[in-house]
Amino acid sequence: MNKILICKLFFISFLLSSKSFALEQSKIENKKISDLPVFITSIENFNANLIGIIGGKGMKNETGKSKNFLKRYKNNFVEKGIAFYLFPNVNSATKASYPRRISEDRIGRLNELVKYINSVNDKPIFIIGFSRGTVDAGFYAKKYPESISGIILASGVYKNDSNKAKNFSMEKIIGKKIKVDTLVVHHEKDECSVTQYKYAKSFFKKLKAPKKNLLNYTGGTKTGRECGPYHHHGFEGIELKVANDIAKWIKEWKNF
Repeated sequence: MNKILICKLFFISFLLSSKSFALEQSKIENKKISDLPVFITSIENFNANLIGIIGGKGMKNETGKSKNFLKRYKNNFVEKGIAFYLFPNVNSATKASYPRRISEDRIGRLNELVKYINSVNDKPIFIIGFSRGTVDAGFYAKKYPESISGIILASGVYKNDSNKAKNFSMEKIIGKKIKVDTLVVHHEKDECSVTQYKYAKSFFKKLKAPKKNLLNYTGGTKTGRECGPYHHHGFEGIELKVANDIAKWIKEWKNF
């Protein structure tokens, strides 16, 4: 077989193998979920679903634009065979305050998204909450444990003295027991006052779950505000490693 033919065959093989890894962008427009679109990133052959819930004021724009770690590194999850759904606020005018995150309306809308996903594929569903987003994730998992396969609590809200946040810590939202697999992800040097690592570690030790794991990190950089995306709170400088580790945990759930 000559070199030209070998090269042609290799090129064709590359095109065929890379086709399944082409990222597919789409969106769900369903008023039961939100007035805003749910942005989806996936590949042709995926093995799990991951719903991302960001912190702060939540996702409240029609373009899905955000500096949040989950949004910026969603493609990394997808390349590992995990379809990613960005959960939005109810509309562009409503902020995702702490009380709002456990409201019957918001959790009901999150459940509508879970039901939608179940209607279009039979792959396991995980929810990842970042910062304030862990409030939604934890509360949903307590209320609808049979609907999902696991939750990931990234830079979660734990024991604190904040008047706004103290009643929404994982200790109060989840307590000491949960019925779904749980991954706690946290930077040891997180300087955000409501997401301190020492309390994340304490929560993890006391938690009873079917399966639980802790991913703790050091290193990285901090160029922004303490509770923002560009600091240890948002895993600045080590985002890719964190995303890879989370994807690995999800993949090991079914060993796909």
